Amino acid sequence: MAVLETKGATMRFGGLTAVDSLSLRVDNREIVAVIGPNGAGKTTAFNMITGVYRPTEGEIFFSDTCISRKRPDQIARLGVARTFQNIRLFRSMTVMENVMVANHLHMRSGLFGASLRSPLARREEAQMAERSIEMLETTGLVEYKDWKATSLPYGLQRHLEIARAMTTNPKLLLLDEPAAGMNPKESAELAEFIHQIREKFGMTILLIEHHMKLVMNISDRIYVLQYGKTIANGTPDEIRANPAVIKAYLGEED
Repeated sequence: MAVLETKGATMRFGGLTAVDSLSLRVDNREIVAVIGPNGAGKTTAFNMITGVYRPTEGEIFFSDTCISRKRPDQIARLGVARTFQNIRLFRSMTVMENVMVANHLHMRSGLFGASLRSPLARREEAQMAERSIEMLETTGLVEYKDWKATSLPYGLQRHLEIARAMTTNPKLLLLDEPAAGMNPKESAELAEFIHQIREKFGMTILLIEHHMKLVMNISDRIYVLQYGKTIANGTPDEIRANPAVIKAYLGEED
């Protein structure tokens, strides 16, 4: 069953076509990667899926619901969560507070009820704290719950960003270059962490990544973009051997 499917999704900015007729499918519990040289349209594709951009043409479906014209907050409430290439933690907050913030997405008491400390708001805050602790325990971050988020080692900051996204109870997790800036040890730990998320939460994951070792180790399938077009898709072994992919990354001798 497709959790996410794009059908001819195209994004134009004036005369520039950033993504051209993208038809991509991610099935339940799959880890699918989107790779390609800089400027290939990968982040633009993510921005279309999450509602930052509305496709110029084509349609995007999440669990059979068309999301092509929905706002980012509407798409998030349906069950799509995202991280970013540049880590976006709340710098002045603790690890625990960063995770608790994500729980507000599904609060029913609203700003007015929270400001008045209504019984519903107090119950929801207690539930938020409980869920946040559970998430930190599940992701191995509970021992750091009182640390300032930015005092964590870089690799754990990335884990925290992913844990915060997971707290919104998504069905689909989008990871934008999660290994950016990591050393080999941190990248290996991240690969294990992503696998654990899939197994523990039954999560479906779509990621953009330049770190080819990580991509080949964790992906079930891979899509390759170049100049906005899909030039290949398949399993890691198929992608490794694809002449069009080799040419796109390594060039071709005359």
